[in-house]
Amino acid sequence: MGDTAVPGHEAVFRLVYRSSVRLLPELRADALADIFEVARWKNDALGVTGALLIWQDVFVQVLEGDESVVRTLYATIHADHRHDHVALLDAAPAPERVFAGWSMARVGNDHGADIPVEIDREVAAAAPRPVDTVQNTMLDAMREYARDAVGA
Repeated sequence: MGDTAVPGHEAVFRLVYRSSVRLLPELRADALADIFEVARWKNDALGVTGALLIWQDVFVQVLEGDESVVRTLYATIHADHRHDHVALLDAAPAPERVFAGWSMARVGNDHGADIPVEIDREVAAAAPRPVDTVQNTMLDAMREYARDAVGA
């Protein structure tokens, strides 16, 4: 499940970015499985939590943890050849972790999502999910960032 032992009620640094996916459609499923496997392992070791939303050809990712660790991780992610047009959307201290239970949650409208959300233009709100209000707000923002990227 990608659970992490990091407590959820602590001051934390949060970074949000959006990028364009550069994975060939026929290789995407395997590449995404690799991304999540490595991210969950590394993030757990680094004390980083977060979520990655995947929609069409857009990634929106939230990283939470120690500021220097998160910024170093972002620099590595920024250089990854599997995406481009990386745009930093937010980077600031936050009162607590939004994704404290996840070293890296998969967010999306596919059957493999850890946190299911509906993103399509016709769907105004996120799908019902058993999470708190702060997490719902962040998931809604992630969805809007993805929709803005494709002009939906």
